[in-house]
Amino acid sequence: MPCQHLQELFDLCKKHDLHIAGRDAVKIVCRQCEQQEVCPSSLTDGEQVITEIRQPMASRTTDTKTVSGDS
Repeated sequence: MPCQHLQELFDLCKKHDLHIAGRDAVKIVCRQCEQQEVCPSSLTDGEQVITEIRQPMASRTTDTKTVSGDS
């Protein structure tokens, strides 16, 4: 059973649909409680790594700059 801190992390990942992808098992360590847990399978995507990095919505919009008539 994970400690309270690790459980909060796992719950946060589920809430925001965050997943971990990789070939090896990932161990999450809580230094406060000195406990470690293998990342739950519900939070892993195996080797399915998204190759295209998505940009935040704010950076997708184009900046429109006002050009003054003073040259």
